[in-house]
Amino acid sequence: MVIKKINMMFLVTVLISFSAAFLPISQMFPDYGARLLFSEILLAAPGAIWIFAGKRNYVQTVRLKKIHGSTVVLLVLFDIAIMPVMGLINAVSMLFVENTTTSSMAEVVTGHSFFVSMVLIALLPAIFEESVYRGLFYNEYRKVAPLGGIFLSAFLFGIMHANWNQFSYAFVMGMIFCLVIEATDSILSSMILHFCINGTSVILLSVLDILSEHFPQQMEEALLKSEEVSVQTFGGILRTYLPAALVGVVVAVVVFRQIALKEGRFEVVRALFVRGGKDTPPKSEGTGRGSGLCTIPLIVAVAILLVMMVLNEVL
Repeated sequence: MVIKKINMMFLVTVLISFSAAFLPISQMFPDYGARLLFSEILLAAPGAIWIFAGKRNYVQTVRLKKIHGSTVVLLVLFDIAIMPVMGLINAVSMLFVENTTTSSMAEVVTGHSFFVSMVLIALLPAIFEESVYRGLFYNEYRKVAPLGGIFLSAFLFGIMHANWNQFSYAFVMGMIFCLVIEATDSILSSMILHFCINGTSVILLSVLDILSEHFPQQMEEALLKSEEVSVQTFGGILRTYLPAALVGVVVAVVVFRQIALKEGRFEVVRALFVRGGKDTPPKSEGTGRGSGLCTIPLIVAVAILLVMMVLNEVL
């Protein structure tokens, strides 16, 4: 069955990443940007073999279709709307675990040109990660259980980042990416949104880098204040982030509805949440009706990643 093969592919991907952890990656690739590129290649390799060795059509397999130009504009607005929500989730997670992602991204931005940084941090992940997690995993899972497929593919997307901080918001982002695909019937929309989210981080870090060069003392003071977030109370974080996050959610819902209407997919999205909706994705397309999403290889893969995440926090 396809689900078993897909889950086995995820296990292979995890084992490759786990094995790579024992390699002298820092010595092999002193530059963090090179290490980032290496990790994206490792992620995409099993999926690429799955598609091309099986003589599958990439465009059809990942649901790569055209979308309206106005939808692209709406996706940019959607990105802006959900950023406060991601900020809230990140801030809450930092009460419990350290955020190492920002410093790693800053290393890429400060060590490379703006163009190279956008390619490494925004463009490649948008193409590779979307092709794997939404193009392969979600598109197969949805044939068995649409909502379950959204949840599981987002969970795998989050846990594959192998740290609790990134997992917290990557899990939410994964579900959003799946919904955007359903609203447009194209993975191109989630690629664009993924690019916008990561690209926004690159732009902000680039601006901070420039400001640090011209106003070092002021930026150092601002940085010290921002680091206080890690010791804030939960209530303090809510007072700081919640109002903007709530406004962002309202705007995001409105924009998302417009995207679905523009692409003629509103009833399809509605059917995901209404039992018996006429446009619910088919439950069986070569996967076997009633088949479950969780298999032993998937459980083993998740267990390995959980152990890695715990060790990353302890060691």
